[in-house]
Amino acid sequence: MTAQTSSAPTVSGQARSATGRYTYRAKALRPQHTDHTDHAKLAHALGVHRQLLSHATSAIRTLTAARNELMAQAIEDGLTIATVSAATGENMKAVRTIALAYDDLHPSGLPRNVHLSAMKQKSDELRAAERHRAQITERREALIVMALRNQVCDDLELASLTGLTPDHIRRSTRGIARPA
Repeated sequence: MTAQTSSAPTVSGQARSATGRYTYRAKALRPQHTDHTDHAKLAHALGVHRQLLSHATSAIRTLTAARNELMAQAIEDGLTIATVSAATGENMKAVRTIALAYDDLHPSGLPRNVHLSAMKQKSDELRAAERHRAQITERREALIVMALRNQVCDDLELASLTGLTPDHIRRSTRGIARPA
């Protein structure tokens, strides 16, 4: 069967022919192309945020371990729990627990001000790393909300892209208005 006869005029290459027969429309722009592009961009952005979040969490673990060791060493060298607590911003119960976890330390002989400045510096670095992680998490949540509002991904796909559970995605986006 032929697509068009020579006697039937066509309206355009993308519309139906005047006779109602099939017209070739392979070059017509499809809206799925833009949806695929949006999906690819969003998947890439969520992957980048997942990696950034992983690096930030790793940095926080490293800084926490270093700060905890400095705290335990300071207490071993004679600083009081209250002094260490004031210098680091941790409560006294947490400082006591941290100090008891390091039972193989020996006195280092460092002066009090060296311990205090090192603990303050590590605590400041740790707080900065936690703020950075919180910013990454906020941007990830904004991407999730954008994906759900624009219907680029569903809950399960977002969960796989972010490394979160589908239940967490549903709970965190509970109040978000989604198009029907």
